Amino acid sequence: MSSFTRATEEKLNLNPHWVAFRKIYADLLKDRKITVIFRPEKRLCGDFRGYCEGQIVNVGVIEKVGADWGKLPPQFLDESFGKIRIEKMEAKRIGNLKKEDFIGSSPDVFDVTSLKYHLGLIYNLAPRQLTDDSLVTIIKFSYVQE
Repeated sequence: MSSFTRATEEKLNLNPHWVAFRKIYADLLKDRKITVIFRPEKRLCGDFRGYCEGQIVNVGVIEKVGADWGKLPPQFLDESFGKIRIEKMEAKRIGNLKKEDFIGSSPDVFDVTSLKYHLGLIYNLAPRQLTDDSLVTIIKFSYVQE
């Protein structure tokens, strides 16, 4: 079992053709400013909640936050935020992240400390669940012209 979350059986099985963002990032998505995101654990192709390189997914901005523990999926805004192509996926230990891993991320995620804080807020994780040995997946993407 991961240091991030409870066993996979307790998690919702979410639509693999969507990537979710919080409302605070909506304008950055519209302006195509974000090209890198981080997700807790190993989420490579074939992993639970993983994506595959080359996969095209819809961008959703969350209207109502979901919760695995409550078996509540997130609800998205009706507005379209387009599609992205997954360009590169890489799982790394938080302590092994380098400055270049953060290029293209949102302005609030720019180093290891800010990433730990960000993941703690988004996923409701305690500091002991976000150590330098914890795995994160770096997802690099490009925007698809529609």
